[in-house]
Amino acid sequence: MKVEFELSRTHLPIASLLRHAHELPDRPALIDGAEGGLCITYSELLQRVRSTAAKLTAAGVKRGSRVAVVAGNQAIYPIVAFATNYLGAIYVPVNFRLAAREIAYILDNCEPTIVLTDAERSETTRTAVALTDTDVTHEDLTKITAPGTEEPIPEPALCSATDDQAIIYTSGTTGRPKGAVLTYSNVLATTMRSSATGNFLPGQETVLLASPMFHIAALANLDANLANAATTIISPSQGFNAGYTLDEMEKHGVTRTYMVPSQWQLVVEEQRRAPRNLKLRFYGWGASPATEAQLSALRETFPEASSQATFGQTETAGAGVSLRHEDSLRKLGSVGLPDRNFSIRVVDAEMNDVPRGEVGEIVYRGPGVMSRYWNNPEATAEAFRGGWFHSGDLVRQDDEGFIYVVDRLKDMIISGGENIYSAELENVIAWHPKVADIAVIGKDDDKWGQIPVAAIVPQNPNDPPTLEEIQHFCSDKIARYKLPKETILLDAFPRNTMGKVQKTALRSALEGAAQN
Repeated sequence: MKVEFELSRTHLPIASLLRHAHELPDRPALIDGAEGGLCITYSELLQRVRSTAAKLTAAGVKRGSRVAVVAGNQAIYPIVAFATNYLGAIYVPVNFRLAAREIAYILDNCEPTIVLTDAERSETTRTAVALTDTDVTHEDLTKITAPGTEEPIPEPALCSATDDQAIIYTSGTTGRPKGAVLTYSNVLATTMRSSATGNFLPGQETVLLASPMFHIAALANLDANLANAATTIISPSQGFNAGYTLDEMEKHGVTRTYMVPSQWQLVVEEQRRAPRNLKLRFYGWGASPATEAQLSALRETFPEASSQATFGQTETAGAGVSLRHEDSLRKLGSVGLPDRNFSIRVVDAEMNDVPRGEVGEIVYRGPGVMSRYWNNPEATAEAFRGGWFHSGDLVRQDDEGFIYVVDRLKDMIISGGENIYSAELENVIAWHPKVADIAVIGKDDDKWGQIPVAAIVPQNPNDPPTLEEIQHFCSDKIARYKLPKETILLDAFPRNTMGKVQKTALRSALEGAAQN
């Protein structure tokens, strides 16, 4: 009891769980979005977390141990996250779509005591474990989270805000994935931001969680939902289906959800085709830039709902900058202002602040910024050079301080000595009536060094836009040197698990694509 009393003074996830299990025992905490899915109340969730913590203890997990999970989205997945935190251990969700050798690299890097997996990923995980140099136990997720245990129930750990809560591995698009170490303070900063600025109604929200459980968006959502006694619907891991998503929103009376722009685009199209009776009062978007066309469509489709765009990355616990609903019309295309408790600068390569209106890299400080990369001091030193976290995102600020994403440093195109920002060009081309999806990349060129190439998914494959039509459409909106010099037509773009276009894969795919 003394431990629970001390926990009640904190904002840690387990303190919220203890409170809600006592005050709202019958309120649904987790619902599996699969057909006939499991429903777990707050009282049942606490019981399962305690019994899972007991089983993890018996498997050798203790304070500071790493607990890895390779599994698809399901209602029992968060039980592991909370049970790990209950013990003061470190939660490590792993991208289940990775190959065995890629998973083995992560396991070797973080050296977990145990790795949990579901039936569908068991063989791949077993192969990954065999490839590691780490002594790690491999267990079934369903078994370890099942109700009840013969093991003694341990006391919850008293963790401080600076203790490590989770390691989230980056997508590794520029090399090996890096494990961003997030402390309780880091995740709490996001919980406070989303709770305050996201118009949460404690004990009254039903949230559809569509993000993969291994992504920072899922961890941030889970902790915020738990803090606010929300009911969380866990969408299963399958190819994104807008019809299913809207059906679930209608069935469960979902009041809020978060998706990436490419998913929202499909939801908008489906809702316009077959409207559902929804209770949506708040929607969020992030993880990749949304075009102005997508944001306008969202407002038109859900006029009664408020919104918040969040911009950040794994290393900033998912946030850092956000755009309020009331600013989204007059600041269309902006990702917003720095979040509470975040300091930002926009700097050049020498860490000099650039004047407002000019392009520079956004760098961060604040309680939401990760503590370090796990077992990677070189990458940590590089990321925090000059005392600020370097995001790799190129932005500009207007005269009110609102931030506009221009590009990623690695995606900037240098043509004839001039910088061309692919995101800027994409935002313009996205408005063309014949364009369904757009990505701009650089192509090596003997004369100019690089030229911009517009990869386009047409609205109508039988009537795609020509290069001349795209150039004419853009000619009065951007400088002539920024105009695409080639277009390439595709049926779809290669995307990662969070809907971001994989431009490295796209460049490879374009080599064999037909050009206009």
